[in-house]
Amino acid sequence: MNNFIIALIQFLVIVLLSPFLITLMHKTKSFLRGAKGPSFFQAYFDIYKLFQKEVVLSSDASYISIIAPFIVAIVPITVAGFFSVFSDKTLLGFSGDIIALVYILALGTFFLALYGFDQGSSFGGLGSSREMFVGSLAEPTLIMVIFTFALQSDSSNIANIFDKIHGDIFIKYPVSSIMALIALYFVTIAEAGRIPIDNPETHLELTMIHEAMILDASGRNLALLEIGSCVKTGIFLTLFSTIFMPFGFYQTNSFWAILFGIFIYFLKVSTLAIIISIGELTLAKLRYFRISDIMMFAFVLSLISMIIYRL
Repeated sequence: MNNFIIALIQFLVIVLLSPFLITLMHKTKSFLRGAKGPSFFQAYFDIYKLFQKEVVLSSDASYISIIAPFIVAIVPITVAGFFSVFSDKTLLGFSGDIIALVYILALGTFFLALYGFDQGSSFGGLGSSREMFVGSLAEPTLIMVIFTFALQSDSSNIANIFDKIHGDIFIKYPVSSIMALIALYFVTIAEAGRIPIDNPETHLELTMIHEAMILDASGRNLALLEIGSCVKTGIFLTLFSTIFMPFGFYQTNSFWAILFGIFIYFLKVSTLAIIISIGELTLAKLRYFRISDIMMFAFVLSLISMIIYRL
């Protein structure tokens, strides 16, 4: 099969499956609470419904409120082009794309924070300041973790890193890899806005971070912001599951190999989403000023991981 077709399939799988993973988390938590929970396709229905509604902007809003939702949605969708699901053929893969990954994601966070400030509400400014605080703690850890695996695989290309990790790298450097993965787990929780860092199910002004920034969003703008949040979560689940579960990569391009690779990817990210959901039910949200403690712990783990590998 053509390399471009394979890359396009992987890109579409990540983007289209991301809303399902968010709903799966809600469904799992509802089931464990003894409730029925939403439909597995609820996130798709919500996004479609929001696109049909009118956009209402604050009288204090500027052009930032018009362009920011598009940028927030486009950024993670663009980053999805760096990732691979079952093959090392990607749409936007190039040498050094791990650096582009971090900076492009930071661009989306920056415009999301601007959107919250631009509404002129106290909630928006509160959420934006908190989001930038959490982002400033999570991004250095993400860089260290990715650099650790880049050194192990002798490549700065994400697809090549995934491909070599599916070889013997994980087994060759078990201590370094496990520490990096623990750090990456905390980064995934922080970037996805999950408990104990944030609570996506609350609208209490004293606890919310992400929800505070989009509290004034409506219609198409809210749909775009939700798309950006879903795909970003899907990206981090893909990153973590592909490294933590190094199987499902195939060199052959046959139809059945691709289909089986997609199925394995679905199982991996769904399993991780369920694990995160179970963890959320057993943990309480951290106080805001305790977030720095857990993120600094993750950074130290990522630093130790790199040092152990270099030794």
